[in-house]
Amino acid sequence: MNGRERFLAACNRQPVDRPPVWVMRQAGRYLPEYMEVRAKHDFLEVCRSPELVTEVTMQPLRRFNLDAAIIFSDILVVPEAMGQQVTYPKGGPRLTPTIRQASDLERLKECEPEKDLAYVGDALRLMRQTMGEDRALLGFAGAPYTLATYMVEGGGSRHQEQTKRLALGDPELMDELLERLADGVARFLKLQIEAGADAVQIFDTWAGDLSPTDFERLALKPARRVTAQLADLGVPIIYFMNGIAAHLEAAADSGATALGIDWRLDLAEARRRTGGKLALQGNLDPLVLSGPTAIIRERVRAIHDSLDGAPGHIFNLGHGVLPTTPIEGVAAFVDAVVELAK
Repeated sequence: MNGRERFLAACNRQPVDRPPVWVMRQAGRYLPEYMEVRAKHDFLEVCRSPELVTEVTMQPLRRFNLDAAIIFSDILVVPEAMGQQVTYPKGGPRLTPTIRQASDLERLKECEPEKDLAYVGDALRLMRQTMGEDRALLGFAGAPYTLATYMVEGGGSRHQEQTKRLALGDPELMDELLERLADGVARFLKLQIEAGADAVQIFDTWAGDLSPTDFERLALKPARRVTAQLADLGVPIIYFMNGIAAHLEAAADSGATALGIDWRLDLAEARRRTGGKLALQGNLDPLVLSGPTAIIRERVRAIHDSLDGAPGHIFNLGHGVLPTTPIEGVAAFVDAVVELAK
């Protein structure tokens, strides 16, 4: 099997010769060639240039025997397309003006990916031409709740205090924001699929901090609104949430084809709790890649053995590769998965 065939088969819980492998943030700051690009171009310039996107997306494929590439972009392109100003100062992204009341929401425009985010589709088409047909190509977007937290908080926020206050104090406003985001995200993912993405991943980075009741309303409901609009396209959808253990059974009802599992939850336990009805992606702790090669290989084998040959596993980290990760650690991880071939 080639990487594309292997990845798609695993997404659909079909037999494979070995688990496919790719890495979240596999194109990024741990690679010196990426830093060379960034020394000449700022982050947004890279994101908006199909040629630069293709270059940085290809960089890890040249180094490692990966089965898939995820297009280089950023989840905050959707809020930007809706009219918020997004900047990337030291310390993290900033979004202005924040969404705190009805007049703030009224200033936002409808997300029109075909016009405002066409450069992402162009990058996917160029990437497919460059990478060939043997490896899978993934598109992605932020989930509605996670995007809403950035738009309300004005940046990243560990506890999403302003977002939760808005959800409690003005539920109608929050629901309208989430619905508008869900429809924009769905259109954006459709654009990526039409441009050649074999699968798409929805990142709900901050949803793990919600209570069960709030998760159902604020994260799961809008996520379902997204997946429902993609259901007839026949493309695998991966739903990733950092801290999924508390919401696993609910997330299994998101309409996704596969769930991304972080390292805090054993994959065999995740499979048991979801009844084997979805593919699972993950879930090596990213910090393990900074350890000895023997430990990396041992952990890869342990994850693989825990699933006892059950179909539907996509090897990945439990979160994105860290900027300080040694290249040798990523290579050891990928090689250890490749060596699982039957």
